[in-house]
Amino acid sequence: MPVPAAEVMKTQAIGFYGQPLGAEGKEYLGIVFEKIVSAWDTWQKSITFGALAVTGGGIGVWAGVGSGGAMTGQPFLLQPFSFKANSSQQLKFTKALADALNAKFTPFPTTFSFLAVNYTGTCGATPLSPGPVSAACIPAPLLSVGKGTAPSGIADVWAAALTPPEFQLSSPQAKSGELIKAISKSIEQSFQSVWLATTTINANNLTAVGAPGGVAAGFSTGSDGKLL
Repeated sequence: MPVPAAEVMKTQAIGFYGQPLGAEGKEYLGIVFEKIVSAWDTWQKSITFGALAVTGGGIGVWAGVGSGGAMTGQPFLLQPFSFKANSSQQLKFTKALADALNAKFTPFPTTFSFLAVNYTGTCGATPLSPGPVSAACIPAPLLSVGKGTAPSGIADVWAAALTPPEFQLSSPQAKSGELIKAISKSIEQSFQSVWLATTTINANNLTAVGAPGGVAAGFSTGSDGKLL
């Protein structure tokens, strides 16, 4: 499943901001979320998983359940981008966002634990003799097969990098602080309610030898799993 849509996250952020933004502000948000979606897509495609311990059985048709394993991925890298006059303040604003997203997204794969993943395939064993087992995971949403530490607190990390005198986020007149919170909330909610619920595990394969009767216990899958 593709990552959350830029336009949807932009609309959410505008709603969370709750103040007039203006055409230029909306244009800026559109670019911000387009860049976030691009980085998110690259990060998702870098993630692989495997090494789940699978136990199951069957003659002919084989089914099992796996758990444990490991997930890995590359850092979340938001590319620098220009906007209008491209002031030093704007560059620092987006650099701080990039650093916050890297800090909050990048650890997710290493924190994810698979609790129950279903595998299905075939087994050449008979009631009296062993035989080869070949199986693959059944695609399922991440939300249903395990858990990990979702990005949270993006706004805090982002805002902490924007210090006086260029940024006066604590001032009642400053609107940047509220915009940071709105953008961050949209990203975090999209991760929880959209990405985890619609992104599926795929293509993780198991090759093993089933005992007589087709039982294969504790065999490790390959590291070829992908997220789609």
